[in-house]
Amino acid sequence: MRPLALSRRALVPVLPLLFSACNDGNSQAARVLGPQSEFGGLAADPERHWFIAGDAASGRLVVVDGSDGALQFDLPGNGIGISGLRYDPCTRSLYAALARRGRLQVYDPATLVLRNTLLVPEAPFALANAPAGALLMVTTRGLLHFDPATQARTTLLPAIAPDALLATSRDATIGFAAETFGTTTVVHRFDLTQLGAPPIDNSGDPLDGELVALALDEVAGRLFVGTASAPGIHVLDATTLALQETIDVGDGLTGMALSTTGLRLFWTTDAPLVESVIVEPRFEGPSVALLEAPRPRGLVLADDNQELAVWSAAGTLATYPIRDFWMQAPAAFRQGATGTMTLKGEPNAAWFLFLSGEAAPLVLDRKNPGPDPRLLELSLSAGFQLAASGTFDANGDATLSDEIPTGLPDPVELVFQAVQTQSLVNRRYTLSNAQVVRILGPECQ
Repeated sequence: MRPLALSRRALVPVLPLLFSACNDGNSQAARVLGPQSEFGGLAADPERHWFIAGDAASGRLVVVDGSDGALQFDLPGNGIGISGLRYDPCTRSLYAALARRGRLQVYDPATLVLRNTLLVPEAPFALANAPAGALLMVTTRGLLHFDPATQARTTLLPAIAPDALLATSRDATIGFAAETFGTTTVVHRFDLTQLGAPPIDNSGDPLDGELVALALDEVAGRLFVGTASAPGIHVLDATTLALQETIDVGDGLTGMALSTTGLRLFWTTDAPLVESVIVEPRFEGPSVALLEAPRPRGLVLADDNQELAVWSAAGTLATYPIRDFWMQAPAAFRQGATGTMTLKGEPNAAWFLFLSGEAAPLVLDRKNPGPDPRLLELSLSAGFQLAASGTFDANGDATLSDEIPTGLPDPVELVFQAVQTQSLVNRRYTLSNAQVVRILGPECQ
């Protein structure tokens, strides 16, 4: 097991590397999970690299490993449908909303053992993380800030559509709620550190179409809102909610997912296909063929940006790798813990792991970019450096490990991206998708 450089030493910028070959296309097969279920909620567990699905009719909970599609849990429901799911890395809790019974169930995400059942007569639907272990909660009585520990409630909006969607910043200090009014979509923005502050919204300039998806790009300060009517994807300023641009995917958007670097955007329509773009600079990204057409809101991207999960219109859950070459690590680490990262590539090929303090785009195929160009997603001016290197074993595997620093007063984010070379002579290289790793602050210790 090779060491992974995660010490508190200052990051030293180095000169950029110039590569010239294209990324390999996706050739992986899907991993399918059955039997069929009715979609109720879909979430990702960034610590174990699992996808979690909840059945809206029966309350069945299904957990599948995003790496290989292996079934981890399949808990039969008791007839109480699941209306929302949320994983909280700070409290290490999985929350399941049961609107029809006015309950919020709290599970241990590693074992799916039920820890607690909280009565929420407001009937909860969509959930999102808020500071200090609290939750944002869409209910039949408005949008609530809810503290599971004390069950204290603060009403942020007196009324909101039950099928509204939520998004929060990674530190959970800024929250967004989007809902459909008739044939348009309105977005609200909240400062979750000042619950009494009035929200802002775009009600004066609503977006065309019914709401499908919501995703926040913290690095560039952009909010992506997906609607079912063309152009489909709207990019808003995350501070003012002013419309900046649109991405035309036509009518019929059913799902959307944004990488944690904010640089890769994936979406689905009613076709059995996931399409993507590099957001900036704008290039066509990789596409992934699906076994079945997805159902609305049935697309989720793993927090390490390496795999997708799709809940199909037929009711099956399948996971799909985006590339043949990938890296995998928890998206959040606690200080003092042992951090482990795995890489998967070509047997006996050389690999290099780079890191930076920020994400930023750099297209490396400058002479002939074409579709899906090789994209370095690391800022060269934010401590870009080589973290580790080595050679894959005969199975194409490599594992790295290091102790996470302690004494950090605030959360720290690092962006990793791996490179493998098939031929030093011909300078043929392949890049993984980048991953944002967050070292949690003292409040999560």
